[in-house]
Amino acid sequence: MNFFQRESAALSNFHCSQSSLDNSPRRGSAHHDRLEGARVLVVEDEFIIALEIQANLEEAGATVVGPALTLQQALELAENESLSAAMLDLRLGRDSAAAVAQVLAERHIPFLFYTGQPASDPIRRAWPRSVTLSKPASGDEIVHAIADIIRTTH
Repeated sequence: MNFFQRESAALSNFHCSQSSLDNSPRRGSAHHDRLEGARVLVVEDEFIIALEIQANLEEAGATVVGPALTLQQALELAENESLSAAMLDLRLGRDSAAAVAQVLAERHIPFLFYTGQPASDPIRRAWPRSVTLSKPASGDEIVHAIADIIRTTH
């Protein structure tokens, strides 16, 4: 575990029960195999939240692409990286993540929105079938939501 993962885990006080997520006898991460081999793009403009998400996904076995903190970074990664799924904050400062969602949809890469924005937000209305996870969510909720969108699209 690197410095950022330790700090992120301490900030979130992340705990989960192994029996609720992984029935195997292995020790370690509660949801180690859930995202094994997945490459997940994280788009979040708040650095500490991005690190927390990254730590949770990596603990679950995923490789995190990013995190992208700006629209430009997010577009570059969405256009050029091999991805299994993506997690998008709707708002990146004053910018919208709609262009990133469009690129991902064109590439048939499943994504979810992780946001504190209301359901009436125009971006949410533009993507009515997309999964939306409301902030704040636990590490378990994040991993479960990403695993679900990967499982239902592959």
